[in-house]
Amino acid sequence: MPDSFDAPPLPPARRAPAPFARVMGLTALVCVPTAVAFIAMVLAGQLKVVPAIGWGLAVFFGTAALVRLFATDFHTAVSYIRRLVAEATPVPPSTPDLMWSEAARDVTAAAAQLARHWGLRWQKAEAAGRSTEAVLDSLPQPLIMIGADRRITWANRAACRFAGRDLKDMNLATILRAPDVLEAVAEVMAGGTGRQLQFTQSAPSGRTFTLVVEPLAMPALDGAQVLMVLHDITTLIRMEEMRADFVANASHELRTPLASLLGFIETLRGPARDDAEARERFLAIMQDQAERMRRLIEDLLSLSRIELHEHTPPTGTADLREIIDRTVEGLEPQARKKGMAVQVHVPAPIPTVPGERDELAQVFQNLLANALKYGREETTVDVTLVVVPRGPANMPATSRGPCLRVSVRDRGEGIAKEHLPRLTERFYRVDTARSRKLGGTGLGLAIVKHIVARHRGALTIDSAVGEGSVFTVHLPLTPPATGTIAS
Repeated sequence: MPDSFDAPPLPPARRAPAPFARVMGLTALVCVPTAVAFIAMVLAGQLKVVPAIGWGLAVFFGTAALVRLFATDFHTAVSYIRRLVAEATPVPPSTPDLMWSEAARDVTAAAAQLARHWGLRWQKAEAAGRSTEAVLDSLPQPLIMIGADRRITWANRAACRFAGRDLKDMNLATILRAPDVLEAVAEVMAGGTGRQLQFTQSAPSGRTFTLVVEPLAMPALDGAQVLMVLHDITTLIRMEEMRADFVANASHELRTPLASLLGFIETLRGPARDDAEARERFLAIMQDQAERMRRLIEDLLSLSRIELHEHTPPTGTADLREIIDRTVEGLEPQARKKGMAVQVHVPAPIPTVPGERDELAQVFQNLLANALKYGREETTVDVTLVVVPRGPANMPATSRGPCLRVSVRDRGEGIAKEHLPRLTERFYRVDTARSRKLGGTGLGLAIVKHIVARHRGALTIDSAVGEGSVFTVHLPLTPPATGTIAS
């Protein structure tokens, strides 16, 4: 079968003389009846020996000339057919090259027609194969075909990205060192039914996959016997873990003040029923605990609302200078209590940004409130607003153009580096006791992260122990495209 029927045709097959030995053999075969007749005539006395030899040679060479013409035609046709097997698309011999044998011409024409027919079928098969492979390559799930000895015969692009290399002809054990997976593949390859299992990659990725192993209806031409499909369920597993952690943390956060309230109520209804001093002290504590529960519930409701609309781009515009000035004004009593001051730095006029005013006000309310809570007394909190030409690397690619950068710097105790990646997790606290004492719910930075994500911006945190922390928000200056999803 030719390798490709798209190659340019070769020159026509020229007339190829038949081999001398073959011509002589065919001539001798054709002349056998004549020789037998001459021998019979000599034996009957009807013909002398010498004339018989002469006439025999004449007939032999005359027959050889004719046989050579026809044998050459068939030899030319055979040579063309052989070229069909070895070459691309040779042109059949022309009629003058096959002038003596109509049978040779018919054979050559039939071979050419057959070659064209199979050429078209080959092209269609190749096109269908390329189309199927393109579809499989575009699938996001890794697909791997496995043959004997666990040799990988084919893998799509997703599988190669998963392994970080080309997988063809590699052993499956070098890619997936999971005994359960290898056992399932061996079982299916030995004639078992399809298997489905879950496995987790070892560090550093730690991704979790659902793996499906199915036998092929019949072995493929490349020896593949088993198809393996991987589904990455890491996000689902982590979301389930986060949900469980959230329920546990929320329950714990509510249980503590609720237990305090119940305890004080029981005390006031019992031993301290007639103790006015204890009643006043306990009521003050109960109010603090009730306020803590109220703040926690408000933050939970706020976080729920934000997450509900996180993938919907904001439609309004907001003046961040005005928002920050009003926030600073509202926090002035808290700052005065600690002898602190908030200084706003705006080196140049700043434009408005696309966004929801109330949500952005909550962002800077949380950041400034945290800066005042955790900053040292008699220090300043600096807020800087400046337009920059490009956002940071963790900003969505679709909005990583000109943006407004707002930095909130405090001069507190600072945060150790190992805590920084987890600061925006719900209920995560560096110092739990101190955070609760200061009235924190552990949800403030989680709310900030989700609001900034909805605005297609980015939040970065830098801190040094003993020097303070800088929380920086980048917000794009151009509205995000409708329906875009934050990365």
